[in-house]
Amino acid sequence: MSDYNLFQQICIQIFTANLSGAFVGTEKFLQNSINKAANAAIDKYLGTYGWKITWGPRVWKSPDSHINGGLTNCWMITKAAKITYPDGGIYDTYVVAIAGTAVFSMKDWSQEDFGVDNVIPFDAFTKTFKDGNIVEPQRVPKSGEGPFCAWGTAWGVYQLVTNSSPDGNPGAGTTILQYLAGLNKDEGDFRVIFTGHSLGGALSPFLSLAVKANALIPALASTPDNILTYPAAGATPGDGLLQGAYKKLFPVTGPGGYQQWNADLYNTLDIVPQAWSTDDQQDRFLDKIVGIYGTLEGKFHDKIQTLVKKAKNHAAASGIIYEPIEGNPFTGNGPKHPPKILLTFIAQAVKQHTKAYHDEVKVGKIMAQLYSIAASVEGVKRKNARQAAMGLPALRLAADSVEEPEGAENGVAGAVPDNNLDERLEGVNVSYPYDCILAV
Repeated sequence: MSDYNLFQQICIQIFTANLSGAFVGTEKFLQNSINKAANAAIDKYLGTYGWKITWGPRVWKSPDSHINGGLTNCWMITKAAKITYPDGGIYDTYVVAIAGTAVFSMKDWSQEDFGVDNVIPFDAFTKTFKDGNIVEPQRVPKSGEGPFCAWGTAWGVYQLVTNSSPDGNPGAGTTILQYLAGLNKDEGDFRVIFTGHSLGGALSPFLSLAVKANALIPALASTPDNILTYPAAGATPGDGLLQGAYKKLFPVTGPGGYQQWNADLYNTLDIVPQAWSTDDQQDRFLDKIVGIYGTLEGKFHDKIQTLVKKAKNHAAASGIIYEPIEGNPFTGNGPKHPPKILLTFIAQAVKQHTKAYHDEVKVGKIMAQLYSIAASVEGVKRKNARQAAMGLPALRLAADSVEEPEGAENGVAGAVPDNNLDERLEGVNVSYPYDCILAV
């Protein structure tokens, strides 16, 4: 078995939780799927390092989501004793892994990620976490004092901190805030790492900032630097004041490459981290989406540009300029030719948003196996291209124009691109784009 460094161990946890966003089904079936994948990740790859699941996983679907659609959120906590860090420290370690892109839940993307046209004051909202009287954030016009955060991101965090671990799973009946507040130093110093990919890449820095700013882990009140983050592929959660507050409490550290704490690990070919800044002076902003895979031609260029313009208007309606947290960029393997139709643009976007990260941290083979395990659970189905588009900034607005694929109902080896498509993408299944994870 290969020897995986700490960051790879964390990534296996992030990406496993995020697999939940690649499928549709009832909450029960999706819960079974992520339970099976998470337990396999521990048994096959992470247990040798001492990791075990201590809370969750929790799959949650909002009551108004489609019964056979995607989940709204998925999150879990793991623990390992005496983990050695790159700085030489040795700590018991807890990882709070948050998923992810639930690409067929209308609630997830109309509220959590696409809920960027309204904002709420970050401090006023998160201070309620301490007294336990947490009030669901309301979608109202901008008011109060900054820092401001996207209302949709706040709504997502509200679900994370108010929903309990399900019966039968570790921590059943408790919320993650209750779990974290109960940690102590009886066995020595410890660290807590908040991590997530995609939607989780926005929720995890938000939640970590709330936890540290409000001392929600009392045992770490005197050593707050033992709270770290490792977000990936995250969209921007708030304004420049929020970015500044995060930067002050979470300075970037680490050996380099993908091994950097407190920065958003992002692929420059991934459209999701480009949301939601409209400021072209930032390193990530919405206009980059148009030419991210090369120069588009004719009406297709105009179509993508129109979609991006609508997304920009959506963000601008908030009354703030979104400013991303500090990023840690890498560049995945891009397409040989620019996409010519929406279907291949979507497929490339999914590949760059998932498999590119797996490959960058060298856990691609593991994730292919775990994807197959999650897909094998009765009652879950893989996302098709139209459903995948629902989970992508700007492209979601065109999801209704994507034709449903025929055949290859739920086998992970099928769904070869139709012959009449204008191109075939290496390692990408344009009908079921999440199958790109299987290409190793």
